Amino acid sequence: MRIAFACVMQESNSFAPAPSVLEDFDLEFDSSIVSAYRGTNTEVGGFLSELERFGAEPAPLISAFALASGPIRDEAFDSLSRLLSERVADCRCDGLLMALHGAWLGESHASADAELMRRVRSAVGPDTPVVASLDFHANVRPSLLAEVDAVVGYRTYPHVDMAETGQKAARLLHEMIARGIRPRAYWLPIPLLAPPQRATTDLPPLRETMASLDQEFGAEAVLSASFFCVQPWLDVRDVSSSLVVIARSADDEIPLRMRKIAGELWNRRDEFEVDWVDPHDLVRRALENDRRPVIVSEAFDGTTGGGPGDNPGLLSVLLPHQGEISACLFIVDAEAVSQARQIGLGGKFCDLLGAKKDRRFGPPIRVEGRVIHLSDGGFVLKGPVFTGKKAEMGPTAVLEIGRLKVVVGSQPVTMVDPELYRSQGIEPGDQTLVAVKSPTLFRPGYASMLGEVFHLDMPGVCPGNLKKAPFSKIKRPIYPLDDFAWKAG
Repeated sequence: MRIAFACVMQESNSFAPAPSVLEDFDLEFDSSIVSAYRGTNTEVGGFLSELERFGAEPAPLISAFALASGPIRDEAFDSLSRLLSERVADCRCDGLLMALHGAWLGESHASADAELMRRVRSAVGPDTPVVASLDFHANVRPSLLAEVDAVVGYRTYPHVDMAETGQKAARLLHEMIARGIRPRAYWLPIPLLAPPQRATTDLPPLRETMASLDQEFGAEAVLSASFFCVQPWLDVRDVSSSLVVIARSADDEIPLRMRKIAGELWNRRDEFEVDWVDPHDLVRRALENDRRPVIVSEAFDGTTGGGPGDNPGLLSVLLPHQGEISACLFIVDAEAVSQARQIGLGGKFCDLLGAKKDRRFGPPIRVEGRVIHLSDGGFVLKGPVFTGKKAEMGPTAVLEIGRLKVVVGSQPVTMVDPELYRSQGIEPGDQTLVAVKSPTLFRPGYASMLGEVFHLDMPGVCPGNLKKAPFSKIKRPIYPLDDFAWKAG
């Protein structure tokens, strides 16, 4: 049995300051994919381990991974689609595994994932089974389900089951090939957006939603049962959370059970409320808190959600208190890094910082500090999220501003792992305050020092208070933008 696999993954944000281009993607081809992903907590890592377990011949095609950004340019999307389709067409395989995100927008495509798979399906043919793994925040549409035979979604948020999801997808594809199964997909949209600060699978109401999926759709009953809590910053007409069940064959009971689960979640939708911290109270509350360090979520500039990483909001709050509170934070500013490298270690930095890519939420801030560390900005994620994957900040400098230590990177990077700070000579556990540009995904990596978490409600690309998001195209009504009655089905 020969199984081909590929990864083309990016999450989109309609409110990001710039579109995505081809240069945003880290590209790997053929055998280099195996060395890059083997043993990592990623879908491709899961594909590899499971294919090896049941003795299939793996056929790696392409890996294209990028941090979240604005919708991808048509020319970049066409290039990636062509690269994958050509390799699929040239690869003789018994089945295809695809690692997708599911909330990918294109300039001309409301679901770039669906359009990609339409082109892939044309290349691989109608009879080759295709299974896709999807992120928990996928915006699953019928157009995607029409091009693949099955989907398998993450079961956790914060995400710690990426490799497990890949393994499930590989097992599902293996069963389809070995037993000649042609699955039936059931899809139920739920007109619900939820702030990622509160929509976690270890807390109600989603904890109960996932438990209900397991109870109603055990492994013996169906091939896969997934809930997708859609990425909430997609300003396109058709956006919703959804339930997707992949059955071995048609079953009239499945839609009834799906409607029951959706109805139970809808009736508990007010449990997604977030306890926001006023920025004016942040420093006082952090200094008074006995549980150190205090983790401050700058999710409004979340780099894994499409934020450029250069929002100076938190820095503006902390700067007047630089002598009284110890803190570490990260900001993107390639110009400042270049200047810091010219100044050199120990030199004085006095210039503007932040807001070089996006000035909609505040101007750059003038700071005075000392350059205390310089590096190439590369580090390996060691926590439970994306374990073993390399992250790149680009050329990086650390500025000491009073008791503040500001890691300045040249490009956005995932902020889910304290290794970002440790790689720059900073131990976050020694600080009073640790800033993370993430709403929730940081929790597993910071579990050993996870005291109080403060969620800031500040203007940015990824507003957690969804009523403040500048939606103009999304289909209404949808919760929480609208208060309305809804019945599943």
